[in-house]
Amino acid sequence: MTTQRTLGRRLALAAVYGERYGVSLVFLVLAGRGLRQLLAPSGPLRTAIAAAPLTTIVQLVVWVQLYVCMGLLLLLGRRVVSPPQKIADVLLPLISTFFYLAYYTVQWFPPWLSQNLCPAGWQPACLTAGMGLSVIGLWIAIWAAVHLGRSFGVLIEVRQVVLGGAYRRMRHPMYLGYVCLLAGYAIINCSLACFLLVPLHIGLLLWRARLEEARLAAASPAYQEYRRRTGFLLPKFHSH
Repeated sequence: MTTQRTLGRRLALAAVYGERYGVSLVFLVLAGRGLRQLLAPSGPLRTAIAAAPLTTIVQLVVWVQLYVCMGLLLLLGRRVVSPPQKIADVLLPLISTFFYLAYYTVQWFPPWLSQNLCPAGWQPACLTAGMGLSVIGLWIAIWAAVHLGRSFGVLIEVRQVVLGGAYRRMRHPMYLGYVCLLAGYAIINCSLACFLLVPLHIGLLLWRARLEEARLAAASPAYQEYRRRTGFLLPKFHSH
């Protein structure tokens, strides 16, 4: 497969610098757009909660926080110990990170794919549940990113390995947050298009997580032991 091709030193370094100065800028720009949306004259903060559901406001606020957090952590990140080695180490993370853009295409799908299949009487409850789950997922992702600190990265590479905090009992709390967020999105929209896109997105995230684990285990003997005693997406508790 072409994604298994080994990157040369120059391409690997270009990917590292592109992540630090390019991807970080993308996140900060997205944060700025979200902030402008909040503060616009017709934005949710100016039109009062009656016009914009509280869950919508909270979700947008948390998205802005997540983007700011990711952008700054990438910009100020620790030096990469081992850069991306294969094309998949660059392409897969970028595709899974920005796959959310695919959801904007749902409006162009045929009506039988894009329409909400939830009965009208259930839609308010689904909206509330989905928004709540999405907000929880976003907060979990922020919590995990904060504990990663300057070891946070997008590409599959090795920085200082973090084994404590949010990562003490589970290896991928950030992906757990993303799964909650995507599940909330599917509940809110409840369309065949979402039921196709969301599992694909989650599959990409889990594939990415497995590649990350393989790289970390190869680089750190401590991570190999850590992988045996922790859960993948959910906390693993030991009884003594």
